Amino acid sequence: SKGIIGMLEVILADFDRTGTAVQQQEKDAATAFDTFKTQSEADTASKEQAVQTKEGEVTVIADTLVGLKDDLSGAEKNHQLALDELQKLNAMCVAGEESYEERVEKRQKEIEALKEAHDMLENWKN
Repeated sequence: SKGIIGMLEVILADFDRTGTAVQQQEKDAATAFDTFKTQSEADTASKEQAVQTKEGEVTVIADTLVGLKDDLSGAEKNHQLALDELQKLNAMCVAGEESYEERVEKRQKEIEALKEAHDMLENWKN
């Protein structure tokens, strides 16, 4: 059958073959899309979780930083107070108005005065 009917049969066979091929391509494309969609959703979910985790870490680090800055401020204040106190002590002890010899002489006079007072108290009833 080479006539019109033969030609129509060939066309019909081509349409059937093309329809089957297109349906298979659509199934393959749908499967590939579903796979891609599933992977993309999983990837998006994992990245959103990572973002939340990192944001939590940033919050913790920021809080720690604030605490450390407060500690630093307190330590700097304590350091300055210690330096001020050291300066006062230096003025009183090291660079005082009295020399070592003057302090020794003053202490000796105090000791003598205490000995005299002690003797007076001991000899008071005698």
